[in-house]
Amino acid sequence: MGGNYFNKKLKALKRRKLPLGLTLLMLMIVGLVAYAGSMTKDRVAVDPKTFHPLLQLIAEAESDGNYNAYFSNAGNTTIDLTSMTIGEVLAWQKDFIKQGNPSDAAGRYQIISPTLKSLIKEMNLNQKQKFDQPMQDQMAMTLIERRGAADFINDKLSREEFAAQLAKEWAALPKVLGENPQESYYASDGLNKSLISISEVLAVIDKVGPPKVAT
Repeated sequence: MGGNYFNKKLKALKRRKLPLGLTLLMLMIVGLVAYAGSMTKDRVAVDPKTFHPLLQLIAEAESDGNYNAYFSNAGNTTIDLTSMTIGEVLAWQKDFIKQGNPSDAAGRYQIISPTLKSLIKEMNLNQKQKFDQPMQDQMAMTLIERRGAADFINDKLSREEFAAQLAKEWAALPKVLGENPQESYYASDGLNKSLISISEVLAVIDKVGPPKVAT
């Protein structure tokens, strides 16, 4: 969709001999459609493989890299979350909160139950699927994409803006922008604090990019 599409529509409108005002309005609409089509066509896709350094940093900050970690217990070895189904994890989280715990964050990327429920819909998951290591990694990558990875590599977000969006997802990351940029976005809740430096976050964000073109 582009110049040829626009020219064809222009000729068709001229043949119809519409009132000048209506013709101009329709040309404007056609032009916007053509422009949007060309922008979509030129948009670069993200290579999920380039998320790996960012995933490693997030996991280090959130859970010490432990797929079985849960809130306040990064070193957990007794509860095997990776052997549970997604539905079982949701049930475990509900019970964990009932026990008086302030957060139900679970897994390597400390996913809370509202986020997990949203991922089930977004990723079209079955609750009988395992909350295993590959699933947790895929969920984290989906959250990175949700927070603007494609916009970042297409120059719609700066690296700092992208980092700030990620900090809204993971409380152990610094918020980067605004007052006290080294602090967690959720520092005021009394539960969370930033555990990673701004420079570390920006360094791994710089590795996020499109697929490499074979030469």
